[in-house]
Amino acid sequence: MRSKPICRIVGAVYLAAAVTSCAGEQTGNSSAALTGAIFTSTVDGDRVNQNIYEAKEDVYLDGGPGMNAPPGAAGLPEGDYYFQVTDPSGQTLLSSDAVECRAFHVNSDGLVDAVIPGPGGCVHATGTDDNDYPNLGAITVQLFPYDDTPNPGNVYKVWVTTIDDYNENGGFDPNDSKTDNFRVIAEDEPYCGDGEVNEENEECDDGNNDDGDGCSADCLDEPAPPDCGDGDLDGDEECDDGNNTNGDGCSAICTEEPPPPVPCCGDGDKEGDEECDDGNNDDGDGCSSDCELECPPDPPVCGNGIIEIGEECDGNVTLLHICIDCLLISVSI
Repeated sequence: MRSKPICRIVGAVYLAAAVTSCAGEQTGNSSAALTGAIFTSTVDGDRVNQNIYEAKEDVYLDGGPGMNAPPGAAGLPEGDYYFQVTDPSGQTLLSSDAVECRAFHVNSDGLVDAVIPGPGGCVHATGTDDNDYPNLGAITVQLFPYDDTPNPGNVYKVWVTTIDDYNENGGFDPNDSKTDNFRVIAEDEPYCGDGEVNEENEECDDGNNDDGDGCSADCLDEPAPPDCGDGDLDGDEECDDGNNTNGDGCSAICTEEPPPPVPCCGDGDKEGDEECDDGNNDDGDGCSSDCELECPPDPPVCGNGIIEIGEECDGNVTLLHICIDCLLISVSI
């Protein structure tokens, strides 16, 4: 079902007095921003490509050091936390149980290691984080139950904040929270952001859910300024590089975007000013170490006494081999 923005009353389990809080309410009472990182994973801590899951029940909360990172790296500070699931804007609360049922503990290594029972003993299901230090007690916490997102791209956002900051701010303050977006889509189900205009309400689909690049986060056309693409900075344009192409630092509607990656000679992709890129930085193979075209090497000449590329031998013999047509042939003794 689709949920509307709601408010809830947080009881006196963790508060001295009841406080009304709304999903997405922005306050700023805390002095220090929350450090560390969170991410979503499967029940056993496996990362999921592009954070896309097939079912809402498959999504678990993880955090702290990633695979092969030392304990404490990017970990949340030790303490007790709440989490919530919302739409990507943070304005619509989707978690459907009491916030006290969504409590967990982070240990001194920055790892989630326990859930904290709420009223009546309510807790979320957990799994063992097999990838990130199971010997230190690392676990994952299931985000379900939560309602369907109203976002057309099926995108959700998970939030984490300390219980102290939640009580002080009356909710999840963006300045005192860590967030991570994820998507729930059944296999082969079309969605906004898949790069194909394949749904009734889509006007465009550029393969992402970003605004300001000519195709909005909801896959609706975004109008470009009238003079966008003429090379002159006019009106409300943030940039104008003389074209209407995305991905070059100035979008199709003349908004600034991250610059394209710097070409790397030897990575196998012909980019920028490269004349070629054969995946190495060797000279003499038709594409130089500077990714410039070069004359191909002369073909090997069998019989000149020099072992060249493609030859196993050239006139030389051993006790166990003879050389025929520049190939080693075994002989019996």
